[in-house]
Amino acid sequence: MRKTRKRLGKEEVQGILYANIPLFGFCFFGLIPLLLSLYLCFNSFKGLRLHTAKFVEWENFSKILQDEMFWQSLGNTAFVLVAAVVALLLSLVVSALIATNVRGAKGFKAIYFVPYVCSLVAITFMWKWIYDYNYGVLNTTLMDWGWIQEPISWLGSAEYYRTAMFVLLVWSSTGFNIILLTAALIGVPKELHEAAQIDGAGEFRRFFSITLPLISPTIFYLLIMGLIGALQEFTRFQVMTPDGGPEYQGMTVVFYLYRQLFNASGGSDLGVASAMGWIIAVLISAVTILNFSLQRRWVNYD
Repeated sequence: MRKTRKRLGKEEVQGILYANIPLFGFCFFGLIPLLLSLYLCFNSFKGLRLHTAKFVEWENFSKILQDEMFWQSLGNTAFVLVAAVVALLLSLVVSALIATNVRGAKGFKAIYFVPYVCSLVAITFMWKWIYDYNYGVLNTTLMDWGWIQEPISWLGSAEYYRTAMFVLLVWSSTGFNIILLTAALIGVPKELHEAAQIDGAGEFRRFFSITLPLISPTIFYLLIMGLIGALQEFTRFQVMTPDGGPEYQGMTVVFYLYRQLFNASGGSDLGVASAMGWIIAVLISAVTILNFSLQRRWVNYD
């Protein structure tokens, strides 16, 4: 006896479509661009014209590894990684002050919360104005106080550029960290501290033996996000110094990718830019895997 197939109703069809929206989104916005970039990185193109593709095997990767600018961009990105770690440590100190209701803590909270609620581009333009050679607030203030006799080219001098960018990177990265760390510190049970204090444990001992282990998952999460964000850093350096900064000290790996795709001389190389994108993806994956492999030693999820 032949079985008849039951036709799906309108509601069932709609349910299947709605259930597969995430899958469609992943394919359209994730899988297809991923496969396209994989195709691009093994081909050479004339400008941005895809129909001029020529298979070149590993030549695009070889060009990048032989380019001194690439290795300099790696060093500049390492500088951003250091700034991310310093920002996390500073955030921990400020969060501890806020959580313990130290006098003036609310002022710290307001100051460091501003970068999180404001546009990153707007914040960067504000600092660009602060560092301006002729009209910048920093130079004007230092000269009024008599600390310097003439303006300093904060963004045009290789001697001062990294110092200026380090302050910007740390300050603009602390807002989000402080929000999560403050919540984690407030969530530490007071009973544990009271019991340890009765047993004679000092303030520093209680912090390193009780507080730090309990907030270690939050610290680990912020460390991962900070390092990944550092490897993806582009906006602040591009807005501050579109030319890459003095001696290309502002040329991060993503900035290097951007310059390959939109070269100032009018040329562009889709293949090299795509290959650079895969190198960045490998770097991010390596940093993430390294952190997850080390988390068992110092992250407490109990």
